[in-house]
Amino acid sequence: MNIVTIADLQNKYFGKIDHLDFDLLVAHVIKKSREFVMSHPEHKLSPLKIVNCKLKITRRMRDEPLAYILGHKEFYGLDFKVSPDTLIPRPETELLVELAIQETKNKKQKTSIIDVGTGSGNIIISIAKNGSHEIKFYATDISSAAIAIAKANAKIHNVNQKIKFLHGNLLEPVFENCKLKIENSQMIILANLPYLSKEIYNATLPNVKKYEPKSALYSPKEGLDHYEKLLQQISRLNPTICTIFLEISPEQKNKITKIIKSILPQSKIEFRKDLVNRWRLCKIEI
Repeated sequence: MNIVTIADLQNKYFGKIDHLDFDLLVAHVIKKSREFVMSHPEHKLSPLKIVNCKLKITRRMRDEPLAYILGHKEFYGLDFKVSPDTLIPRPETELLVELAIQETKNKKQKTSIIDVGTGSGNIIISIAKNGSHEIKFYATDISSAAIAIAKANAKIHNVNQKIKFLHGNLLEPVFENCKLKIENSQMIILANLPYLSKEIYNATLPNVKKYEPKSALYSPKEGLDHYEKLLQQISRLNPTICTIFLEISPEQKNKITKIIKSILPQSKIEFRKDLVNRWRLCKIEI
């Protein structure tokens, strides 16, 4: 089949790829909007662009996530650069951002926000875009490649001067490198750490298991090992006020409650549901 136009390309892959995915991939290659692709099927493609479109469409047909092929993903109204080194931002995580922003408005003193396991930086950057200048922003990740992506995103959204990115495990780099003053301080700790159990991870879709980093999804101890370690670190601190937001898997509500009570017995625990009415966020107040 001799491919010259968008319509020719569409006919070749008809029924093999989702229409929306097709439109977005072609629009990405020819640097036009999706609306242009839909309304100009007669648009001629250069041989190089035809090859590029075929390569990207083939990748999508092999279940590679669209966000990795395009190199970006929208989150909380902002566009974020992503790569196979970072988890693709999910809509349900926007709940964490909304509640964290609301929490900053309730704080009257200077506050430090720490995003643990920042990935692409989508959480901390979204908050920094909406946060006060009185807030100090920190973000950590054990992956140096993820930190590089997060820094790039912070620069794109003009908050790179507001956020200090640190490479290391959970909270360790914050207190080792920043000498952050804990006493008499107010702190908000955010974490969307790996929380899938072995069973749930194994049951995920092929595009997740084949392409997204397992280290950003799976956690031992029924998906709660990372959170247990984070809570143990927090228990060794002594902030005047500390609010913690953890994104969880809905079935973990009772199990994580037991862990929190054993590590932070004086804390107040609250859970919030996401837009599909499933337990998604755990709020802990110390």
